[in-house]
Amino acid sequence: MGITSVLIAGLIITAGGAVETQRERAVEGELTTIGERIGTELTALDRVADPTNSTMTVETSHPERVVNSRYRVRLTSNYGDCRTDACLVLESRAIETPVVIPVRDDIDTVESTAFGGAIRLVHNGTAVRVERAQP
Repeated sequence: MGITSVLIAGLIITAGGAVETQRERAVEGELTTIGERIGTELTALDRVADPTNSTMTVETSHPERVVNSRYRVRLTSNYGDCRTDACLVLESRAIETPVVIPVRDDIDTVESTAFGGAIRLVHNGTAVRVERAQP
């Protein structure tokens, strides 16, 4: 009876670890997809924006949560794992390591942050930033 209990406890612990690993992979996958979409939207906005210092804004809609966890999107040029001049860094408490998405090199950016959900992309004529869209 004691050996059976130990074996069952071991199986439960192992299964719990596998579920947590799957959850982390799901969060990373969803954040990667969201980050790539935002990166594409930033690139498109930069291509059509008027460089005469007029402001152009695009509101985009993304999930507010991934695997029932909130996340934050940061547009930065100062991130160690970034292979380009600027990156999107997506962070969630559900994962230890942020997801880093490179942004095209020739886009000028402003350090900025927005939480998941409705995100506003703003081009001020010289650089782009992300911010939370107002409901």
